[in-house]
Amino acid sequence: MDDIVTFSREEFLADYWSYTAGEHVTFLGRTGSGKTHLKWQVLAHTATPEVPALVLASKPKDATTTKWSKSLGFRVVRSWPAPPDPRRLIAKPAGRVLWPKHTFDPDHDDAVQAAMFRAAMLEAYRRGNQIIDVDEMLDMKDLKLETEMRTLWTRGRSMGTGIWAGTQQPFHVPTHAYRQAEHLFIGTSPDKRSRERYDEIGDGDSRQISAWVMNLKKHQFLYIRRTGPAVCIVDK
Repeated sequence: MDDIVTFSREEFLADYWSYTAGEHVTFLGRTGSGKTHLKWQVLAHTATPEVPALVLASKPKDATTTKWSKSLGFRVVRSWPAPPDPRRLIAKPAGRVLWPKHTFDPDHDDAVQAAMFRAAMLEAYRRGNQIIDVDEMLDMKDLKLETEMRTLWTRGRSMGTGIWAGTQQPFHVPTHAYRQAEHLFIGTSPDKRSRERYDEIGDGDSRQISAWVMNLKKHQFLYIRRTGPAVCIVDK
């Protein structure tokens, strides 16, 4: 891949990455690709008290979310609206993690998550200047929050509210995840159905994108910025 520049993760974040409130970000990568770790690294360089992040955590346990939320000082809240945080009297947080407790009754847990996530998403949309992080887009479909996701993708930017959404199965996600995202991080994928979706990114040659992605090594991601456009490889 001599025709495309490669940056280390540190170089990319320090010298190449820039973000404006309201821009949407999509992370595509199969299990074990390092997608979630990359997302947290980028979030660490982006979320601020002025543009805070709200991470919607849907898994019963997630070691990566636990590790990074502690590292970044993101408060974990189990209900929404979130109870008052005494630390806000000292300094506003750069982010929170909305992580409802699981009873392991799927019907009950799904109903609770759907209600809390919906309320949090609509509040972020109304207030503006926030990042809503969704680790797995398909979870939002299962929770029947597709309308809320679509609203944020199509109207959130004007409010300064950006959706950061990831998935392990790129061929199942809505077109908005490709067309509305200003920033895309794409991990290697052997699945032809996933690569065929690159046509929906627009502003480029899907065959070239597919060729770059096919040649990525583990933990490498193709980065595409729609405005410009700009393209590079982000390494470990």
